[in-house]
Amino acid sequence: MTRGTMRAGLLAFIVATLLTVALLREPLPASSLFALLALLVVALVVLPRAWRWPTAAALAGLLWTALFAGALLERQLPADPPHRDVRLVGQIVGVPEVRPGHTLFHIAPQALLNDASVAAGAEPAEPLPVQIRLRWYGAPPPLQAGEIWQLEVRLRPPSGFLNPAGFDYQRWLFQRRIGATGYVRAAPENQRLAAPTTLHTYRQTIAAAMAEQLGDSPQLGLVQGLGVAVRDQIDDAQWRLLSHTGTAHLLAISGLHIGMVAGAVGALIAWLWGWVPGLVRRVPTLIAGTLAGMGAAIGYALLAGLTLPTQRALIMVGVFAVALLLRRPMAPWSSLLIAATLVLLVDPWAPLGAGFWLSFAAVAVIFLATLGRARGFGLWAWLRIQAVVGLALLPATAIWFGHLPWLSPPANWLAVPWVSFAVVPLVLAGVVLLPVSPALAGWLWRWADTSLAGLMAALGWLEGQLGTLAVTPPSVAVTLLALIGVLYFLAPRGLPGRWLALPLLAGLLLMPAISPRESPRVVLFETGAGLTALIEADGHAVVYGGGPGGTLNAVEVALAPYLAARDLELRAWVVPRAEGPWSGAVAAARQRWPEIEWVSGLGCSGWQQALGAMSGGLQGGLQLETRRGAAGCELKISAAAAEGAGQPAPVYLVPELGSGPRDLIDTAFIIALQRRSQCEGACGGGKRCSADTSGGDTDLPDSPAAPQAAASPRAVLCRYRAGTCHDCIDSAEQGALTLSLAGSTGTGEGAGGAAGWRLSSEWERRARIFHGDGGGGR
Repeated sequence: MTRGTMRAGLLAFIVATLLTVALLREPLPASSLFALLALLVVALVVLPRAWRWPTAAALAGLLWTALFAGALLERQLPADPPHRDVRLVGQIVGVPEVRPGHTLFHIAPQALLNDASVAAGAEPAEPLPVQIRLRWYGAPPPLQAGEIWQLEVRLRPPSGFLNPAGFDYQRWLFQRRIGATGYVRAAPENQRLAAPTTLHTYRQTIAAAMAEQLGDSPQLGLVQGLGVAVRDQIDDAQWRLLSHTGTAHLLAISGLHIGMVAGAVGALIAWLWGWVPGLVRRVPTLIAGTLAGMGAAIGYALLAGLTLPTQRALIMVGVFAVALLLRRPMAPWSSLLIAATLVLLVDPWAPLGAGFWLSFAAVAVIFLATLGRARGFGLWAWLRIQAVVGLALLPATAIWFGHLPWLSPPANWLAVPWVSFAVVPLVLAGVVLLPVSPALAGWLWRWADTSLAGLMAALGWLEGQLGTLAVTPPSVAVTLLALIGVLYFLAPRGLPGRWLALPLLAGLLLMPAISPRESPRVVLFETGAGLTALIEADGHAVVYGGGPGGTLNAVEVALAPYLAARDLELRAWVVPRAEGPWSGAVAAARQRWPEIEWVSGLGCSGWQQALGAMSGGLQGGLQLETRRGAAGCELKISAAAAEGAGQPAPVYLVPELGSGPRDLIDTAFIIALQRRSQCEGACGGGKRCSADTSGGDTDLPDSPAAPQAAASPRAVLCRYRAGTCHDCIDSAEQGALTLSLAGSTGTGEGAGGAAGWRLSSEWERRARIFHGDGGGGR
């Protein structure tokens, strides 16, 4: 195999894996898997040599990614029943997080028994989840990493809300191989069975020693994060500052730190090795330094718990170390392809996380900016690399985090040497010296704490002076233009048109101004046991509902991300009823948006609001009108007709299904809460109407209150024809539901035909293999 063929094969494997991750929506059946395997064998036997390896590698990437996903899904808790009470025996993995009111921990189950199997003493036949995410409420006993417990738990399958611009909790669980969530029930059977010492036990011991030495220091979480990757003490304000300044990668164990430790230890050992001629004759200095550096990298990765990101960093360092050990020159791009291939072999679904893209993109940018050019040395060359990486990664940052840390270059100029030389060595030296002298370790950690306090103050001042820029997530077209701008920016100086880099990258900033406004729409969010809808037109929005409340309320999981992503101005909020499913998040919303108009109670009668253009025959506006009904405040949405088209159907938002207007004589949509008893009677025989009421929050429903939340009414969108309910769609099955005005060539529903409303669901738009089947599986 030639070097060119090898590179083509590696690239084909990577591209096939990335495309499978991006496009796979459901597990492949066994027949498809066998067909892929047969095609792979045929490709290896029949195709010419030039095509053999790239084609086989592409098929292997597709097959491996599909098999890996299928294996993970097989180890998820089944969706039916929605809740399961079991007795679990398992080992705590990772370091438990003690939070106000509960302890959060992950457990690797060794036995999962239902009620029948508990009585029989048999284990269940279904595969056990890789990990289970549990909460223990109240005042649980101290939990230590590595302990084996028997627990009575209530489990639910991985589930989450699917909202536009909202956090994808199911994706997060799948990426971390968590096959179930739940909480520990009070029971006498809960007991510690054994307490073996594991890697995570040492990590928890070190984190506890740091907490004892540093007390209530604001930098405790940062020191623990750099030492043993325990980050639960890093508060939201610190994460926000690090994100806005583009320095979050510095204060978590990442490829930069693992590579830095490997290089520093390797160089030190090689230097010391060279002073002993006898050792040099036995083992060359280069080999000794490389082995020592790799050993240090492995040790640091173990301190981080060998998480998937640290495994990725370790693989990248290992590729370069192997090249040194073999004393064979390896082309930089070949090493990058090998590292990416190995990472995808270990975890083909690693591209679900931002870290995969940012880490490999940063290395690729460095290669593009340095290879084939005169290499500078010293401070100026280092400053230039930091600036180039910071600017080149702006498109990726805008996509993943929704803001542009344009002050990343100056912040990293300050933070990289500060953390590399004045923080990490002190933290790691304290870890090494802890068994020998806890007092000396504490002294080193306090110096690191003081250093970090200075750094955070400097970054805070920098952010206060220069700020950060929030941007809407870029479209595909804007992203492609920005990537072309990055390539121009990294191109040699003599390339014609290199000046185009600046205007192409500027599209990330100007996108809200140059993007045309989309048609008016009504969005019914998926928020569990509650009703939250948003009406949008011409950059303005009105909210109806606002439940449920709690830690993860409708504001946090749906509304705030959506308003920020679409750059909308919130003008008013209509509260249907002063009860949890309709107003659970109103208190949080009043604190966030105190200046908007609030419509509730007696103020509901006769309130009107116009959104967008409602004149001139333009289909660009909506007319909102409220009236007080028997069940609470009702909202009617009327759309302006496009020129030459019929009047779109009205949309009604009412507190409960069955409480809406009785004078419907034409097609209309009703958005409401639906109770279990209404399912068969109000939906035309239950067509597309879910009887599953397993709602609740994405994260904190794993509590004793979850069963009550599950019995709450669910938000549905129902289509009426001639005053009769035709069908209803449950947001819990399809994710957020969107009614948008169809254009003159669209395929809308309603009296206006093509000028009516077009219904779409978030599941149809962006569902992936880990989101279920869009039915009861969600």
